[in-house]
Amino acid sequence: MPLSSSPRAAAISVILRSMPCGLLSCGMIAHSLTYGLDYYYLEASSEAAHFGAGEQQGYGGFLQWQGDYENWLQVIAAMRYDGYQLDGETRTVPPQEASISGDRWSPRLTVGVTPFEGFQLYGTYSEGYRAPGLQDVFRGGGAHGGGDSYRPNLLLQPETAKNWEAGINVKYDDVLTAGDRLRAKVNVFHTDVEDYIDVDLTVLPRTAINIGDARLKGVEVEMVYDYNWGFVNLAGALIDAKVVSGVYSGQALSNTPLDRFSATIGFRMLEDQLTVGAQYLSVGKITRTSRTNPNAMPVVDDGFELVNVFANWRVNDNLKLDFGVDNVFNTAYTDPQSAWSTSAATEQGKGRTLKVAFTGRIGG
Repeated sequence: MPLSSSPRAAAISVILRSMPCGLLSCGMIAHSLTYGLDYYYLEASSEAAHFGAGEQQGYGGFLQWQGDYENWLQVIAAMRYDGYQLDGETRTVPPQEASISGDRWSPRLTVGVTPFEGFQLYGTYSEGYRAPGLQDVFRGGGAHGGGDSYRPNLLLQPETAKNWEAGINVKYDDVLTAGDRLRAKVNVFHTDVEDYIDVDLTVLPRTAINIGDARLKGVEVEMVYDYNWGFVNLAGALIDAKVVSGVYSGQALSNTPLDRFSATIGFRMLEDQLTVGAQYLSVGKITRTSRTNPNAMPVVDDGFELVNVFANWRVNDNLKLDFGVDNVFNTAYTDPQSAWSTSAATEQGKGRTLKVAFTGRIGG
């Protein structure tokens, strides 16, 4: 990363509800319109030989319309605009200056049908856009400031994605006892990513390139049952994320969620001022592939299991205390979200971790 950087970001969003009939025909349809703008600016510089100086700007806006017909049909249509501008200089000899920009419109459409109260079926189609970053484009030189192991890529293209989702939402109250609540969701998704950005480690010097296309698909399930003096949360996911073309075709994507299951149980006491609970987390098998030799046989390691505990105490309206212990049994494991997980069974995951936080409000 750059030795020094100064990010600045700003966002603006406005929400409008209950649009007048003069603007949108009302009838039996309830309308809402949401729109917003966002902008960020990143400036970075370094004295090291692996990065030059540059600035990155990203900007965008969206417009979303939602219509609800009676109590059984919901339609959400949205359009988002994204743009970016990269200006910088490499530290190659001789230095290279570049100015790169791009933009894209991305649509989104969701249709939800509620055949009977508390049960909704939905489907979504959406597209996404991710611009390359300063490091992706201008990185050059040695990995730690020396040598010539990296080269900049001034022709790097943004990623684009097309995503399909379908699922079920369940929402019921007073299921087993008065005042309890049941919420559940099942979501199936399929995402195709074009021009996926990654570093090509098969050749020297290395560089960030659009290595090919990627595919992510899977199913996610979550259920929450709240029974006033306590709650149970169950969640699980089965995910297949792979590169489907290019030098890493067939390999698993790095830094993506793996198959997992979690169960959380909590109890409320002292008139709901104190909540205590525990969480069990199980992560499935980790497939380790070689980025330097894509033809090497992958190594599959067993996953891991963690137990976490937590407590939240609302002392009064102005003071809150949060306490937690992650990885209670100090399990050694490899974090599947780390780059190490794709190359070696390095057990660099956090051991037993104690967390304490005080949140206070002054002046009411």
